[in-house]
Amino acid sequence: MKERIVVIEDDLDILEVLSIYIENAGFQLFKASTVVDGERIILESKPDVIVLDVNLPDGTGFELAKKIRTKTDAILMFLTVNEMIDYKLMGFEVGADDYMTKPFIPKELIARIQAHLKRRVPDQRNVLTFDDLSIHLDEKEVYCAGERINLFTKEKQLLFYLVENRTRVVSSEQLLNKIWGYDGVVDPKTLSVHVSTLRRKIGDSSTKPRWIQTIRGFGYKFNE
Repeated sequence: MKERIVVIEDDLDILEVLSIYIENAGFQLFKASTVVDGERIILESKPDVIVLDVNLPDGTGFELAKKIRTKTDAILMFLTVNEMIDYKLMGFEVGADDYMTKPFIPKELIARIQAHLKRRVPDQRNVLTFDDLSIHLDEKEVYCAGERINLFTKEKQLLFYLVENRTRVVSSEQLLNKIWGYDGVVDPKTLSVHVSTLRRKIGDSSTKPRWIQTIRGFGYKFNE
């Protein structure tokens, strides 16, 4: 089955170019140019990837991301003219997996989409349980005290990678390379934001962590 990609972009020229590249890459494309239409298409198509402009006629991509993040764990990529670091961090805080600035090279966007899809958590038929924290590898879901936790894609990848390597300390550089896989978009501050949000969602503490321990000067380690 073809992976489904939703593009929400109000610049029709950019939308046309993206449509050509995405379809030529073998993906199934859905497109919209407003927040309202974008939300509807996301809920209907259940995409694997969402490419989202920040400035839209009836709102912002950040607002839309907050609304749909409770309903989909699709890979979310922002595409915008604003390259300020505060905007990038805001994008990651609302659940972005990637952030590209315009002008951009369509081939690079396609390459990033393909890389993100390859890094998705593999389908494995088992469950790992640590006290009240359960990680369902087959469902790609995480539960705490029986309640499903809504994790963004990058948060989930971070947790799964730390759990898979729980016998050792994982450096910040290793996490950045494994989860994001390229330079220039993310930095250690972005990683810290994701770890902080992940801790909060799984009921962990930054001062006295049960699960994700910070090893100063080295990185992070998952405590069994």
